[in-house]
Amino acid sequence: MEAQIIARACGKSHVLNLEPEDLCALNIEAAAMAGVPLAGTNWIPGRGES
Repeated sequence: MEAQIIARACGKSHVLNLEPEDLCALNIEAAAMAGVPLAGTNWIPGRGES
């Protein structure tokens, strides 16, 4: 149920419609492990600046 609420908050009708672009992390460690941007930025820790 919570995942469905998150999906709807992203404008998706179902959890299966979520895409990697819909994800972000709340701390640097989680962003680095998951390979997603830190919340509020486009920065992904551990990736080059290219």
